[in-house]
Amino acid sequence: MLGYSHEQFLGKKLYEISPFRDTRANLSAFQELRDKGYIRYEHLPLEAKDGRRIDVEFVSNAYWVNHKRLIQCNIRDITERKQAAEAKSRMESRLHRAQQMEALATLAGGVAHQFNNALVAITGTLDLLEMDVSDNEDVSWYLGSIRQSARRMTQLTRQLLAYARGGKYQVESISLSDFVRDTLPLLIPGLKPAVTVETDLPDDVLKTRVDVIQMQMVLLAILSNASEAIDETGHIRVTCNNEVITEKNAMEFPGLMLGSYVCLALADNGKGMDEETRGKVFEPFFTTKFQGRGLGMAAAYGIVNNHGGGITVTSQLDVGTQVKVWLPALLDDEATVKAQQRNAPIRATRATPGIEKQVYGARK
Repeated sequence: MLGYSHEQFLGKKLYEISPFRDTRANLSAFQELRDKGYIRYEHLPLEAKDGRRIDVEFVSNAYWVNHKRLIQCNIRDITERKQAAEAKSRMESRLHRAQQMEALATLAGGVAHQFNNALVAITGTLDLLEMDVSDNEDVSWYLGSIRQSARRMTQLTRQLLAYARGGKYQVESISLSDFVRDTLPLLIPGLKPAVTVETDLPDDVLKTRVDVIQMQMVLLAILSNASEAIDETGHIRVTCNNEVITEKNAMEFPGLMLGSYVCLALADNGKGMDEETRGKVFEPFFTTKFQGRGLGMAAAYGIVNNHGGGITVTSQLDVGTQVKVWLPALLDDEATVKAQQRNAPIRATRATPGIEKQVYGARK
């Protein structure tokens, strides 16, 4: 367990392999053993011969044999047990989170449908009023203001429905790299002028079936959050690649089925988030700003899940944030079938022909 042979272990002092390196801790532990005749540590890190730390359960008894005080130590490696407990805790946390998000989605869907019903009546009445008062400029101006508000509420309703995994979808087969190339020029003007966007978009990224308008909402929400996280100058890197989820790496992709996926990743060097903030990023109306939309990332979460995919956020304060979106690859794609047959991910490297690198410079 510790890497010592029987001969090497004989004569070795306990503190040479235990965490009791300092004299006080060492004396305290042995004083307790002398007083009680028994000590037990449930999670004790022991140092192996090669310097590794191994978590063990450590039980020691002191007793007399033929007028000699003997100490017996029983050591059990609990590394696997500890890892299993940690994995169980993570799964329970994810399950609780999924249940919480499902409850919020149900609530959001109900509210969205009520909003939608009210908006139908409002916009219908506006149409009738505009026909009756078309010759009155003052009234028409006020009605125009009301219609603008109704349009904003309609957009909010669509975002709520997207988060609740409702709404209408018109899916089509696309290349994720082509989608990013076509969409980014439309979204770049809405970012902070001092933000530079760099792309790495291989041509061999597999195809997927999505609602393009909905996915544009996802890309806009992630880009906007990344831009807002950058206080002064900074950059956002957008990449696409292929992933295959197998039984071996399934734990890295919680909530996703085994199979081939295309991955869209956006990384920024902004201010980042702490763990508490990161855990709330997909909640409706949650925002770290005094004023903010609060539904962009929530809508993105619903849209991606409704496409059978997954979305994750990793972040570190003062370092930056990375958002990854996985979408199922088309199963009839020849490259996908070959990837699944060899049970390994397809990854485009910098040497792969056809990779497009585009930098959208900061604007003054």
